[in-house]
Amino acid sequence: MGLPSVAKLGLVAAAVAFVAPVASAAVVYDSAGFESPKFITGALENQDPAGGPWAKDPGTGTASVTTTNPFGGTQDVVITRTASATGDVRVAVVKPRSPVSTGFDIFDIDTDIRVEQATFSGTPPTNFGPSFGLEAYDASTTPLLPKLIGSLTIDATTGDVLYETTLQGNANGGVLTETGTAVTRGAYHHLKLRLDFPNGNYQVYVDNALLKTEKFVSTGIKAFTDAPLTALAVTATSQTTGTGTAYFDNYQINVIPEPTGASLIGLALAGFAGRRRRKAVIA
Repeated sequence: MGLPSVAKLGLVAAAVAFVAPVASAAVVYDSAGFESPKFITGALENQDPAGGPWAKDPGTGTASVTTTNPFGGTQDVVITRTASATGDVRVAVVKPRSPVSTGFDIFDIDTDIRVEQATFSGTPPTNFGPSFGLEAYDASTTPLLPKLIGSLTIDATTGDVLYETTLQGNANGGVLTETGTAVTRGAYHHLKLRLDFPNGNYQVYVDNALLKTEKFVSTGIKAFTDAPLTALAVTATSQTTGTGTAYFDNYQINVIPEPTGASLIGLALAGFAGRRRRKAVIA
């Protein structure tokens, strides 16, 4: 079924060089369960200034720290997609890294997620979406043209686990595709998006089970910059009607392994611009 063109979160950043310490692995970012005092209830945007800060795209959907459905602890993040052509949501911390040929090559993005059941009237493709989960980007290119590395989301209507496959002939194109696995709504599941720079592919895990391995969606991927929490309409017919809610907890970005004296490139957040989503289909 056809998927819409929707806004994508974008980054405007300034380059800063630094040298990483020697270690076998490193935490790039840890939300620490979105707990207090690091986070307070309310809009997620601009929170955790020391570790982030979190930034949000211009979509009309919302992302807030709440105490409603935490997975352990007392706080979580709720993302709601609104019924609007601009209802898609992306929130992220910018943590850019430039892998080298040996070491500093594999990134793990982890989160616990509870997607609530969503139901739309009509027949497919109307009754698909929204889909909630993780994406990963390289926004280090000049001029700045953010490239999608990979994605892992759960459809709120069907429970299907989706990932993005490459679209032949389109350098920044892809198609949302079913993994063949569906999960329950209204219960927490663990998502892992693993970015394997040495092999140019990414893996999607749900509840610690490897579901798919796919090559990087966009061509010319050089670095990792951000991995937003994401809510998407999924289909063109549900862009203006698709509403849904998901809770996120325990978000982390890790790199395996840390480089040995490797020079890395960091990008300091200066703002958000528009990212355009590729036309995609569920196969």
